Amino acid sequence: MPHQSDRARLARHYRRLLLTYPRSYRRRHGPEMVTTLLDAAPAERVRPARAEIFDLLLGGVRFRFRVWGWAGVLAAISAATFTAVALGAFGSYLGWQTAPPLPSNAEALRMVEPAVPPEASAQPQRWDFLFDDNPRFTDPRWLYLVGGTDEYRAGRVFFQFTYGHDRPAAQLVRDADERMRAAGWRPATSDTAGCCPATTLYRDGWLVDVLSEGYLDESHHGLQIAVSRAAPAAVLPLTTAGLLAGGLAGWLVAAWMFRRARASTPARRIVTSVVVGTGLFALLPATALSAVAVVVSYLGPDHAAAPGWAGYTFILFRPLAYLGAAAAVGGLLITAMPHSAGRRPARTAQQAPR
Repeated sequence: MPHQSDRARLARHYRRLLLTYPRSYRRRHGPEMVTTLLDAAPAERVRPARAEIFDLLLGGVRFRFRVWGWAGVLAAISAATFTAVALGAFGSYLGWQTAPPLPSNAEALRMVEPAVPPEASAQPQRWDFLFDDNPRFTDPRWLYLVGGTDEYRAGRVFFQFTYGHDRPAAQLVRDADERMRAAGWRPATSDTAGCCPATTLYRDGWLVDVLSEGYLDESHHGLQIAVSRAAPAAVLPLTTAGLLAGGLAGWLVAAWMFRRARASTPARRIVTSVVVGTGLFALLPATALSAVAVVVSYLGPDHAAAPGWAGYTFILFRPLAYLGAAAAVGGLLITAMPHSAGRRPARTAQQAPR
């Protein structure tokens, strides 16, 4: 006969392994599963076998991720996508916090010196922030924080020059591009056609933009040369980690809500679906724009086009994102509310289709 303390120890191990299953499942089936496992275990066993450990852990994880029917799968995919983009954008934000401060005025001038037109001089201007609303705007700060902006800019040190109409803008930009390449800068993007030719080069974690500002007055055009930060090395790893963690977390939350909804009243299911659906719809514009920014960050990691979280700052998208996030949290709170006394699920997990 096995020693009683050995069987009790083995039972405790089994119960710990069952923690991978949802609490509602453990309440209904945990004692029965532990008893079955103890009955099947040899008398001399004091710890679960490796095969049992793997089977219980895998079974618990699979159950937590399981959803049924097209509606459940669609909800899980939607939640995973929205959460992945949000946490991926947050990972991008954390990665950008490792960026260095902007160079001093003298250092910036040395960087851009090959691009400066001959015999030109200008005083540097500074935007000493990482990313923010265009400092030239005079709107109240709260308006940007609440309503968003369509001028979300990277911090930079820049120089502005004027030149006559007799000097073609495209030629000025091309000449500056050639001189910067000769000085060891690598090309990132270049577009010398159209009204406002521009080129971007990078080296050693810095970007230099040379762009025509177009018509200034009847006899002058403008040229801007700016130094800004390239994407730090930490951005892509943290963005990737955020995408993966967000996808898993979103699916798990959707599966949990799905299980809770199956055990709730039809009225609560309808309210939850409407609230969460409204929240995701409100979040869609910001999420879509941030998803594009995240994808672009992988295609051009040395460029600082738009950060991964740009969608959540865009004008009108930001207040919609606030409302969407509030609605999503509201749906979670409704789902987490205790069920009415005596309410029993229509189908148990064992009765659910596999």
